Amino acid sequence: MENDVCKNLDKCPIFVKGILVNDFADLAYKNMYCLVPGKYKTCKRYLAAQATGKPVPESIMPNSSKSLEEIIQIINSK
Repeated sequence: MENDVCKNLDKCPIFVKGILVNDFADLAYKNMYCLVPGKYKTCKRYLAAQATGKPVPESIMPNSSKSLEEIIQIINSK
């Protein structure tokens, strides 16, 4: 069976650049969005990157309160 986890995990800025406040938050986000098969498809960072083909600002979290449309608008305005 295919390992259906996020292919962006190793290069996602919120993990690579240490954006999160601590290791517990880092692990919690990874377990909620990145490592559970198929769950990355609910991550707003992933969805916005797929929709725009552009980098997503580091301030956008996987569970952002912003709508996908708002995030896309932010990305396209840069």
